[in-house]
Parts: sequence; C-alpha cells; structure tokens
Amino acid sequence: MKISMFYFLLFLQIGILYGQNDFSFVFLPDTHLRPDSAIEVRFDIVASNINKLQPDFVLMGGDMIYTAKNVDNFKAEALFDYMDYNFSKLNVPIKYALGNHEIVGVLEESGLDPSHPMWGENMYKERYGVTYYSFDFEGWKFIILDGILINTQSRNYSEGVDSIQLEWLKKELALTDTLTPICVAIHTPLINPKSILYPGVYPVISESSKEVLSVLSNHNLRLVLQGHNHVYMKLEIGGVVYISGGSTSKGRQIDYFNDGFTLLKVSNDIISTEFLHTESKVNESLMNNN
Repeated sequence: MKISMFYFLLFLQIGILYGQNDFSFVFLPDTHLRPDSAIEVRFDIVASNINKLQPDFVLMGGDMIYTAKNVDNFKAEALFDYMDYNFSKLNVPIKYALGNHEIVGVLEESGLDPSHPMWGENMYKERYGVTYYSFDFEGWKFIILDGILINTQSRNYSEGVDSIQLEWLKKELALTDTLTPICVAIHTPLINPKSILYPGVYPVISESSKEVLSVLSNHNLRLVLQGHNHVYMKLEIGGVVYISGGSTSKGRQIDYFNDGFTLLKVSNDIISTEFLHTESKVNESLMNNN
C-alpha cells in the first residue's frame, strides 16, 4: 500500500512538472507615474527594455501612479488615464496589484467624502477589476493579494490583509494541488527589507504576514514578490524566494542600486532572477527565446 502511494505521488509530481513550460515575466513595482516629462522619459526607457526582453507578461507591483490618495476623483481619473497611456507602450500582457497610491481620496486633504462612489478602492475596481485574485500560467498559480487596509474614520490606511481576503485565500488553496508551484504578489511586504537594513527599527514580519504565510505553509509556495519600500532585496528562506522589487521612480543619481525592475525566468522548475537597472542597455542574451 505504501509503495502504491509512493508511485502515485511520484507520477503526480512528474505530471505536474511535464505540465509546465519555460516562461519569463517582469516584476515592476513603484513606477509612480505622473504628468512629468522626466518621469515619462524614464518610463519610456523601461518600456523599451521590457519590450526587448519579450517576457510572457509584466506583473505590476502597485504604486503605479503618484498619487490618488490625497486628490479628488477628477485628478485621480487623470492619473489613471496617464498610467494607461504609458502602460500601452508595453507590448505584453499586464497583471495588476493594488498599491497605496491607487486608493482615491482617502486622506482628508483630498476634499473627497468617503460616501463618494469613487472613494477608496472603488475607482481602481471599476477600471481594473478586483483587488485580489489568482490566475494560472504554465502550471503555476499566481496569487495577487491586496495589502492595503483603509480606515474610513481616521481617513488613513495601513498595511495588512483582512480576514475576508484570508478566507478567500484558504478556499482558493483548497482547490489547488499541494504540488502546484505558487507565486504570491503583494504591494506591501510580507518580509520587510528595511528590517534587514535597520535591525530593531522595523519589524521583519507583521501579524498579517504571519497569517498569510501560515495559510500557505502546506502548499508549494516558491515565490513572493513585493514592493512599497523601493529597496531591491532577494532572500531565499526554506526554498521560498522573496523579492522586493526596488523602484523605477527615483533615478540613478538618487538611488542607482534600487532603481530598476526584476526579470524572472522559470525553466524546468528552476527560478532564475536578475535585477536590471532602468538605464542599463538590455543584453540580447537575456532575451526570452520561448
């Protein structure tokens, strides 16, 4: 009986591996797009480099605009229109994750009342759909989480994943084979890179992060992608690769080492990553030859 179960699991794992094809994608958080000529020139460079790489898709890691949280619905709509215009320069499919700069009018200075139909996450949902979701790609499951908690009374926000989303995650995983490789993307970090730079000042992991990782603990979590801190970090803990994606919004003179985006390739179930600086020339050897 034990031998039969062993072979069953072996064949199941082989079947999952054979169901996977090589693929590549770009993780791009914190573009902070706004009507600014310098910002647009820099994004043109980013878009050109990504198009040369020809990834299968781009995963935006939140804070795509700067900023909707302290403006009214009209100014927020103009920012999203500007973002859409710039993202149209990318010749590949785009997946979105919500950042704190995409929540509309949350701060009191915006003058927008919380009763407005476009307040908070509502405009984002109307334009881009739900703020947490999953999709399958080449044998992998990608889970995009909403890491923003809005407090209507205090007119502010904090980091975290609410209980409703955690229940959704549990149900989603119940329908997922435990051998299926999983990538989780969230704007606010599950592991804070600033805690590594400034030990004792920033918590390594929040209570919300502990709950998310606990729910995922019995599954094949392989990748966690996060933004928000504009710090590039790559850690491997217990077989899980954690990447904080830096930012393309500051420029090389201000923060060269964290200015760029991450190219990820999956081949034969092996993950390779490279952080590409915004203004560096893309080497043709990096190009995806799927």
